[in-house]
Amino acid sequence: MLLILRNPRFRLLWMSSVVSELGIMFHFTAHGWLTLTVTDSAFWVGAVSGAAGASTILFSTVSGVLADRLNRKYLILMTLICQACVASALAALIFTEQIQLWHILLASFIDGGMMSIRVPSRMALVMDIAGRRNIQNATAANLAAMTGTGIIIPPLAGRLIETHGIAWGYVSMSSAFLLSSVMLIFLSGVRSAERRGVASPIQDFTEGVKYVFTTPAVRLLILLMLTAEIFGWAHEAMIPVMAREVLETGPSGVGDLIAAGSAGGLLSSLVLSAVGDIRRKGVVLIGGYIGFGAFLILFALSDSLILSLALIGAAWAIVALYETMLATLLQTSVPNEMRGRVLSFQTFTWGLSGVSGFQTGAIAAFLGAPLAIGIGGGLIVLNGLRQIRAVATRYRDDQAGAAESCC
Repeated sequence: MLLILRNPRFRLLWMSSVVSELGIMFHFTAHGWLTLTVTDSAFWVGAVSGAAGASTILFSTVSGVLADRLNRKYLILMTLICQACVASALAALIFTEQIQLWHILLASFIDGGMMSIRVPSRMALVMDIAGRRNIQNATAANLAAMTGTGIIIPPLAGRLIETHGIAWGYVSMSSAFLLSSVMLIFLSGVRSAERRGVASPIQDFTEGVKYVFTTPAVRLLILLMLTAEIFGWAHEAMIPVMAREVLETGPSGVGDLIAAGSAGGLLSSLVLSAVGDIRRKGVVLIGGYIGFGAFLILFALSDSLILSLALIGAAWAIVALYETMLATLLQTSVPNEMRGRVLSFQTFTWGLSGVSGFQTGAIAAFLGAPLAIGIGGGLIVLNGLRQIRAVATRYRDDQAGAAESCC
């Protein structure tokens, strides 16, 4: 966290990210509950998440090219302003009692596209400003911002929704995105990414795909992300269903579950930001991956709110270890001119966690949300056990050489 104090430009970018995370946490708390209120269907809760995931996948095909060709600051600004407008529109529809399912689906699709553009641009911009040597600490600091707001905002958002109505959640969401964009305007010295030669966007995209699938170290990381997002993070879409149907609570319970998970993630990120560079990144990576699946299984088996809060906190704590190591390895294993395109594959995998809401929602509708979550956690554990040797060995031996070849 000392990087925030020592680097004024990173501090401004980090503060803008914190405020945008406020809006995202309002979204996580409100959007699923709004869908459940309008439709009374676990399937549609998953389908709304699926719409966002499909959009993320669609836009991720161009988001990395944009991040490598255009000014990353202005790309981020565009997405923040767009999401503020969407949240304002939903608030107006709720206030006037005009809200319908298709409005929620369309909003999710737009939000997913904007997130897929913003994430690789912001991740690449973090390294531009913090520097390659500080990327692990910068990644941990950003994760701390996300998890810190996740502790504070969801419980407040849940209680705001219960006492004043869900529309005010969307008003707060819009305000956060707008404030974040205003702060980002003051970030100076951001230029478009340096490029070697001139290529068309299609050539850029093709080059990025070829690089990812022909570079073993990068390909293995992307495949790990694919499985974690499809089978693990699909549980997020089912949190409102778990809260209402299993734990017998309301929007405040949704907020409390997200806050508990975020508290676990924050604890891990603070530890990582303080310990300095970890040498055996592969061991931490695969340990966090398997642990994530194991705690999801236990969370699915719980029908106690207190126990569920502890278990989701543990799941998000251990997955924070995995995700920090993965982001560090990914950024330090690719050349500078390829980072935006490679990182867009990371947002592509995040989109798959949303798309998995379709099958998770369908399983939950027929067999229940606990079984839907438990199946995903079990598949994560099995895949992690299968990959232990490959991951621990490759990222013990290859990391240093990959980093040197990129510098």
